Parts: sequence; C-alpha cells; structure tokens
Amino acid sequence: MKSARRQAYRARKQAHTARKSNKDKKGFSFVKLLIPLVLLLVCYLFLKGTTRLWNGKDKVSLVYKGEGGDIEVTVLDPVLSEVTTIVIPGDTQVEVARNYGTFRIKNVWQLGVNEKIKGDLLAETVTQNFLFPVFLWSEKPPGWGSGNLANILNFIFLPGSTNISFGDRLQAGLFVLRVQEIGKSVIDLGKSRFLDKGTLEDGQAGYVLTGPISQRLTIYFTDNVIGDKNIKVKITDATGSPGISEKLGEILQVIGGKVVSIEKKTVSEDIDCVVTGVSQEAVKKISNLFSCKIGSGETSFDLDIEIGKRFAERF
Repeated sequence: MKSARRQAYRARKQAHTARKSNKDKKGFSFVKLLIPLVLLLVCYLFLKGTTRLWNGKDKVSLVYKGEGGDIEVTVLDPVLSEVTTIVIPGDTQVEVARNYGTFRIKNVWQLGVNEKIKGDLLAETVTQNFLFPVFLWSEKPPGWGSGNLANILNFIFLPGSTNISFGDRLQAGLFVLRVQEIGKSVIDLGKSRFLDKGTLEDGQAGYVLTGPISQRLTIYFTDNVIGDKNIKVKITDATGSPGISEKLGEILQVIGGKVVSIEKKTVSEDIDCVVTGVSQEAVKKISNLFSCKIGSGETSFDLDIEIGKRFAERF
C-alpha cells in the first residue's frame, strides 16, 4: 500500500517537474525572441533620431578636404540616383567668408580650425565664392565619389571632424552603394574653363574664377522641391553693407527660389538673420543653410528673409 502511494507521489512530482520545465522553456523562448526585437527597436529609434536631413528626395551636399590639398564638394541626388563630385584645386584664390581676406582655398580649413569655427568657414567660403549652397562639411573624404566600401564605412563610423550626423552618414552611404557607375561623375575645375591659371596675390601660380559662376555647375545644386514650386523670396536688408543681399539672392536663385523683392532698411545692429515664410519646408532649409533663426511673423511670401549687421559680419 505504501509502495503504491510512493509511486503515485513520484508520478505527480515528475509531472509537476515536467510542466515547470516546459513552462521555463516557453519563457526562455519568449525572452530569446524579445531581445532581438528590442535591439531592432533601439537601433531603429537611434537611426531615426540621428537622421536629420536625409529623406530620400532632397539633395545632400558635403564639402570636404580632398587629396593633395584640393577641396571637393559632393552632391547626392536621390531622385535621379546621381552622385556628382566637383573638385576645386587647392591653389584656387578665394575671398574667405566672415571678412578674413584672400586665401588659397586649401588653407581655409586650417584657418577655420584656428578660429574655432571648424568647417563652417570652408562651407561658407565655398557657398559665397562658387554659389554652391552647402553647409555640411567634413575633415576627411566620405568615399561617396568613388563608392569605395571601405572609405564609406570609415566615414560612417570614424568620421573625424564633421557636422553631418550618424544617421545621415549611414543613409547617404547606403544610397551611394546603390548608385550605378553611370550615375557617378567628377568635374575637376582645374581642368575646365571655369577657372583661369595665373599669378595670385601672393606672387605664386594658382587659379582664379573666370567671371560669373556658370549655370552648368550650379544646376547640380537646384533643390528638388524648391525648384519645382516657384518659391517667391523677399529679402529685407538691414546690413548697411553693399552687395550682401544681392549675393544672398544669387545663392537663393541657385537653389530654385525667385527673388522678387529686396528692401533696404536702416542698419540693425542686433539682427543677424531671421527667416519666415508660407513654405515651412523652404524656411527650414534656408535656416539650415545660412544659420538663420526661424521667426514667427506673418508674411505673404514663400520665403521672407531679414538680414542685419551681424549677418554681414559673418557672411
């Protein structure tokens, strides 16, 4: 009798242990499934949080130090699936932004580092001299022009000094890898008619710009959205400096805007750059490009930009 009870007890215990084991296995399987899902969610949120510019439709332009002192500007066009790199010889003479004077462009990066404004000075100098609207910069080549996988990965994970975010570097790199060779082109200004070779102000040989910038170059920088919407622009100029609003207007027209009004006002010591407008998308883009504050005033223009003395000092 006791033996039968012991056997029944053992059977119940074994059944309980088996149920518990099955339950533990199910719980462990659920955890194994949950961990990858959580990791994927974290990666997605991180990528989304660090992707500030890339949206698959707007062009992205980056200026950086190329080989041998040259300066390169690469434009990614996701609509046409094109990658265009413009090479500016390092010995090209330019007027440096923020009134720093005349330099060879290969020396502008180091000047920006010395003045603690890093690549902003190079981007602004390229924008003003060549009318290439670019505000993203990097100390090292991103590998976009060549499509070299090792260089692209190096730029994504070890970018050096740059102001382009991780998410944008990753998205841009993946885009470049998908672009076919026929969609990649390099324009070397030193081997074109866009620059003249001669003696520079320092007495040494180099390159200078030959007159107005050709539309054959600026066409690569026309915004895919602004260019199609016939954006009307008003500029209110309170800088007190001649030529500032006109130069600003030229850059805006490269992007695709149409400057319909330039109003001169009394010099404003406190105003830098304030942009408002009906087109919020255009407002955000211009704010990024020229480091303008987004205003809250009402306007009937697609873009309404007010610039003051502080803007002239850094333009």
